[in-house]
Amino acid sequence: MTPNRWPAHTFLDRVEPDTAARLLGLVPPRRVSTGEVLIGQGQNSEQILLLCPMEPGEFACVKVTSVLRNGTEVMLGIRVHGDIVGEMGMFRGSGASATVVACTPMAVRAYTHRTFRDFLSRHRDAWEAVGAVMGDRLATSDRYRAEFVGYEVDVRLARVLVELAGRHGRTVPEGVDLGVRLTQTDLGKLIGARTDAVGNALRRFYREGVLLPGYRRVIIVEMDKLRAVYESA
Repeated sequence: MTPNRWPAHTFLDRVEPDTAARLLGLVPPRRVSTGEVLIGQGQNSEQILLLCPMEPGEFACVKVTSVLRNGTEVMLGIRVHGDIVGEMGMFRGSGASATVVACTPMAVRAYTHRTFRDFLSRHRDAWEAVGAVMGDRLATSDRYRAEFVGYEVDVRLARVLVELAGRHGRTVPEGVDLGVRLTQTDLGKLIGARTDAVGNALRRFYREGVLLPGYRRVIIVEMDKLRAVYESA
């Protein structure tokens, strides 16, 4: 895969092309199937996983979830090819704080903490990329928590759909395909809302012609109108 084809803001997008090539060449890829658990919450696995597409030009993504003490499952985010997962364990020295599940067939490359740390010590741009990725994720988490309190479900949903489309979307004849397959329950976990509340917000957007309905597929027909929902809130 050529360097400029990694999705924007992912780990591999942030490093130099030679650095990306060296990291990809360190270990062979392992193919995984949709629904496969790559990392389990609480698991003491000293591995950092690099997400890659099954074939050049294909899309790959995982969802990151966590179960709270009361049994509620929340979604912490979506990661795509070019991203790393499990890196926090290298700094925390404890079990995984979240579960990572494949949403598509993909290939992953697994690095031990020592291997990855040694690689970072030899490539300053990779260290900086890890810091930038972790900083972005922390900022996104902080913003989501603030929005849970300050905004209604339709506003939160509009923001996350625009954000996901900006990162992972692709242009189709009808508009912009979100690029990731998420159920209403998945979207609810991502924005901290009940499934029925997400369904109500989606139906509003369908009626207004902002979104095109489809099974586990979201197509944004009117991006400016969707963006205006949260910009005017």
